[in-house]
Amino acid sequence: MGVPVRLAEPAALRLVKLRDRVDLFRPSDSAHPIATDAPVLGVTGLEDPLSGGLLLGLPPEVARTAVSPAAEGYAIVIRPSG
Repeated sequence: MGVPVRLAEPAALRLVKLRDRVDLFRPSDSAHPIATDAPVLGVTGLEDPLSGGLLLGLPPEVARTAVSPAAEGYAIVIRPSG
């Protein structure tokens, strides 16, 4: 299921590429990821990061948690490829 998320640090959008895999966190709780190893299905707003975000592939039970908006946005860790 594709879930759009906004990042707490919009400039990070420039680091993420289609098909990267990321761990998703609320910045206020970086010890407990919402999702791990989530595929990046899309990156929007590279020309204006403040309006952009990521489209992540998440299983339905994780998507329910991720769709409740985090006021501060989300943090990600990009997993190494390969």
